[in-house]
Amino acid sequence: MSSKKLTMPFRWLLLLIPIALIVIFLATRSAPSSKNEISSKSTTTSPEIKTEKRKDLADLALPPDWSQLERFQKTISRQTFLQRLQTIYTKDDSWKKWIVIDEEENTASIGDFILHFSKVDSSPPGAIFDWRTRSDLSPSREHPLEGLHIALDPGHIGGDFAEIEDREYIWEDNIVREGTMTLRTAQILTPLLEERGAKVSLVRSELKPVTDKRASDFSNPRLFYRTSEIRARAALINHNIQPDVVICLHYNGTGSKSPESSQNFHIILNGTYTAGELAHQDERFQMLQRLLSGTITEEIPLARMIADAFNERIKLPPYRYSDTSRTSQRIGNHPNLWGRNLLANRLYQCPVIFMEPYIMNSHPFMARLKEDPEEIYLEYAQAVARGITAYYQKN
Repeated sequence: MSSKKLTMPFRWLLLLIPIALIVIFLATRSAPSSKNEISSKSTTTSPEIKTEKRKDLADLALPPDWSQLERFQKTISRQTFLQRLQTIYTKDDSWKKWIVIDEEENTASIGDFILHFSKVDSSPPGAIFDWRTRSDLSPSREHPLEGLHIALDPGHIGGDFAEIEDREYIWEDNIVREGTMTLRTAQILTPLLEERGAKVSLVRSELKPVTDKRASDFSNPRLFYRTSEIRARAALINHNIQPDVVICLHYNGTGSKSPESSQNFHIILNGTYTAGELAHQDERFQMLQRLLSGTITEEIPLARMIADAFNERIKLPPYRYSDTSRTSQRIGNHPNLWGRNLLANRLYQCPVIFMEPYIMNSHPFMARLKEDPEEIYLEYAQAVARGITAYYQKN
């Protein structure tokens, strides 16, 4: 074989090798350099949220079904609607961006949903289920709470979850866990209500969450104990328990690292939606559910009775929010009653009384807790039972 025949292919090979090397180099530069890089990019999305959070919805919320408000057509007058909206559920005119009142047509437009007002108020249907009012109970009943279904919601979780939900206070040899105390209070309150004729359901009966999620399922642990847990309780209340009233049992506390010197007491009812909250369509919808179903007409007089019973025996000064607060306002012409939009008192679709007595990280409370915790739980339970009984036995 001649040397000329070997030289030509060899020259082409010398030309192709550098070109191939350049192509390989460019290809490897555009790809991830390692498995670790691929892994880090694939985990940037939070595990609990498969898509980007919508700005028009609250955390973990689904878009509302506005057709559910059709049942309220022509059940409320424009005057009552505006009175509740402006004195209970809002504190300024920010609602006007989302709710348009047409006086000539006697309607309110909320996006694509149009609410038709009646000339006079009529008895409204329940928001999701028909809860009983005081006037619905039989006047000839043997016991004052006979025919009434009460759900007790022991606030927070307690036990081993108290630390992660930031409801645990440790001072010297005192360990205070709110969720543990609220459950014990509910257990004492249950027979007090039952002996007066009520049916009682506990929303939580163990030192465990109602939700099947855990903090590790979320990028922010607050979504576990503040959001997922309350939404799970709401589903249980609205679709399974379906009570006539929910009593949310809490012990108030502050963010101070040092014990407080005094205590106070207040009750929170749903209200005072801010502009930012009304920008969420689910919160607008849920506010309207409460306004139209008339929960506030039961909540205010019931809360007054419970507050009065509490004040008669326990005598804690009323808590006062700042006058400049955009998220709270005093309602019901009572020093202990305040309107705030909390997830629980918004989602539970019946009257909700949200208790906030004592200051559990105060010197007076921790001294009593160390000496005799059962005495605190009993006086709390007895005050609530007396107040509920005083309200419902009056019809």
